[in-house]
Amino acid sequence: MTESPVSTRACRVCGEDAGADPVHLREMMFGWREPFEYRRCHVCGSLSIDEIPPDIGRFYPAAYYANHARLLVTQDPPWRRTAIRALVGERLFRAKSPLLPLARRLATMPRQIDEVQSLIEGAGLRSFDDAVLDVGCGANPVRLAILRKLGFRQLLGVEPFIDHDLAYQGITVQRGQLADVAGRYRLVAFHHSFEHVPDPIATLRQARDRLEPDGLCLIRMPIMGTALWREYGSDWVELDAPRHIVVVSLLGLDRLAARAGFAVDRITWESGDWEFVASEQYRRDIAMTEPASWFSDPANGAFDADRLASFRSEARRLNAIGDAGRAAIWLRPLDRPFAGSLDQPQDQPQD
Repeated sequence: MTESPVSTRACRVCGEDAGADPVHLREMMFGWREPFEYRRCHVCGSLSIDEIPPDIGRFYPAAYYANHARLLVTQDPPWRRTAIRALVGERLFRAKSPLLPLARRLATMPRQIDEVQSLIEGAGLRSFDDAVLDVGCGANPVRLAILRKLGFRQLLGVEPFIDHDLAYQGITVQRGQLADVAGRYRLVAFHHSFEHVPDPIATLRQARDRLEPDGLCLIRMPIMGTALWREYGSDWVELDAPRHIVVVSLLGLDRLAARAGFAVDRITWESGDWEFVASEQYRRDIAMTEPASWFSDPANGAFDADRLASFRSEARRLNAIGDAGRAAIWLRPLDRPFAGSLDQPQDQPQD
């Protein structure tokens, strides 16, 4: 990384203005290779973009992954939905519905429950009427669709990069920012959307204001300064210029949470082999979606079964020791007791 004059702007994450090291990045998801200037805070170690492009919306084209459902979730007719709700209620909430004998004859447990059960349990959801808000959910919020299929009723998504409000499998997706959302929620979740927000502290305070008294906030995001940054530097796929406006460090996370009225309750680590594949490609100047990319055609690149297995093994190791590239962070309001330990290593399904 080429040296440049040290920036003295205040850090978007911790708010300090003690200087920052320059980091020069390129857009590499679509292979446009436009350059962008970032800076790494001398105080908290978080990374943030110098100037947000005024036309940031063009970096979220129709081909952007969040605009496409990663799996098919079909909704059920009312009679089957009632049966499924009885089955799921027994499994998740130990609810003993009088409809259970009939439900067992009419329906089976949806296999998609495995995608969201840890989310439901982690958030401490207690009933199908607990409200869930997915911030930056994209045009196809698959997790909300699964929750609706399981029987949850109070679901809302908000997304800035859609043309208008829309309905996805019966779920409202509101065009706009978190500031535009009304109501209170048991869970406010950012599934790899928090790193895209221009003002992290204001966004997190808005999330705090929208929580019910016993609610939790979940942020799944890359973590700056961990092993993949140390290995790949500016070629680390999770930097994703210019879409990732901030990449927060663990120290930055603690400071940011406290400034917004939160504390870090627990962390699980979520890296997978794909991060290594993409970062290795970026190091060789191969963009994510180019024809030469492994993601376009797995026959491309030097990623045979043994190499991929080594990446998976290393991802598991880093997840286990809390030094991986991405994590799920549960935040509780500061006036609430801790629900879990600060560091819970765990391998999780990837987006």
